[in-house]
Order: sequence, then structure tokens, then C-alpha cells
Amino acid sequence: MAQDDRGAVWFVIGVGGAVALGVALTPLRTIVAASTLAFVFIALTIVVAEMGGRSPGLATAVVSALSLNFFLTEPYLSLEIDKPGDVAAFVALAVCGLIAAAFGKRRVRTAEQVSRTRGELEVLSRTATRLAARAPLDDVLEDVRRSFGLGGLVLRRADEHLLAAAPPSHGELPPPSTELEPSTLAAANARVHELGRTGFRFPPGGGRLPLRSRELILDLWEGNTEGLTLDERRALAVAALMIAAAEPKPR
Repeated sequence: MAQDDRGAVWFVIGVGGAVALGVALTPLRTIVAASTLAFVFIALTIVVAEMGGRSPGLATAVVSALSLNFFLTEPYLSLEIDKPGDVAAFVALAVCGLIAAAFGKRRVRTAEQVSRTRGELEVLSRTATRLAARAPLDDVLEDVRRSFGLGGLVLRRADEHLLAAAPPSHGELPPPSTELEPSTLAAANARVHELGRTGFRFPPGGGRLPLRSRELILDLWEGNTEGLTLDERRALAVAALMIAAAEPKPR
């Protein structure tokens, strides 16, 4: 399930669960203090924030506080609060819920980073396996292109002899004019780099990555405006080095 879909599901679970808890705990409101009942809402908020992230956790915290106030504090079925102890329970629930939501966001970010790292390692492993098996170079480039969301990849010799292209139509495009820095894949001589939602973008007309002491050149075009993170760029650079190392030197 995509992260956006997961967040939407837990948003509904959190908001609906907070209202349902308020209704379900109504029989206890005359025999159990609101401050005690607040712990049930805190537990719900922690679970939602842990599983769904910051936005669902935040929504659950807010609705939980309102549900506690509306159903379980006097006057009932009203957003007014008469007792000072109930005011303290309401504020404590809101604050604890916000804290849980903040930690939930950090956990989701960590999980996303782990997932991206795992994906990058899988791409490198798959590339190495295909190169060792002497798979067609066009297929290797296509897999790398799709894995990193690129618009095109073209491998050429220094004399511009075409070796492989993904997709094949990019082999007919004029070579990019911008050279890329080998370790970061950023424009080598640029002082300002365009930034996408997730990281730096490639030059508008693509870039050229020199490989194997400039015996080979890998041309790259971006496939979207999101950009690549630094880790993704490094993984892509490693994949490029692997491809260059597997390509036989001309006799």
C-alpha cells in the first residue's frame, strides 16, 4: 500500500475511532474520571500516529480531545467544560496527542528512508546479476531507468558510437551539453541547481556522465520534476560504474 493510501486509511480509523470511543465510554462517564478515560484516547492516538504518520495522528489527537469534551465531560453533549479537572484532562489529552503525532511522523520518515535504501540496494544487486549474466545492455539500462524514474539513458563511447539506449528513441537525440559530476550527478560547472520535491533535478537538457577515464559516456535525462535524493544519485552513479566496468574495451 502506498504511503498516501496508508495515511488516508489511518486518518479514517483515527477520526472514526475517536468518535466511537467517546460514544462507547459514555456509560462510564459518571463513575470514572475524565482524566482516566483520556488514557484510552491517548492509546488510540499513539497507535494511529505510529501506523499512519503525523497527519492522521494529529487529526486523531484533535478529534479525541473534542470527543472527550463532548461525550464525557459535564455539561454532556456540549463543548463547554465546567470542572477544572476536566479542563486539565482535555488539555493533557490534546498535548499528549500532539506529541504522539510528532513521533509518529519521525517513525514514518525513518520507515520511508529504510524502504528507499532497500530499493536502491535491490536495483544495484539486480544490475550486477544481469551484467554478470551478459544480459542485453539495452535491458540493463531500461531497468535502471525505470528504477530511478529517469526519462532516458544512453551509453556511448567517447567517439559518440552508440552502445545502448533506453528507451531506444533516446539514442537518436542530440547528446546533452552539460557534463555531470561523477559522485553527485550534479552539473559540474553550475553554481545553482534546480530543486524538486525530493532532491536536486538534472539539467533541463539532460547531462553527460563520463565513465572509465572518459572512454565511455552515459547520457541521462530526467523523467519527472521531483528530483533525486543524494542517496539515489549515489546509487545511480554506482550503477553507472558497474555498467561501464562490464562493457568490454574496444580492441
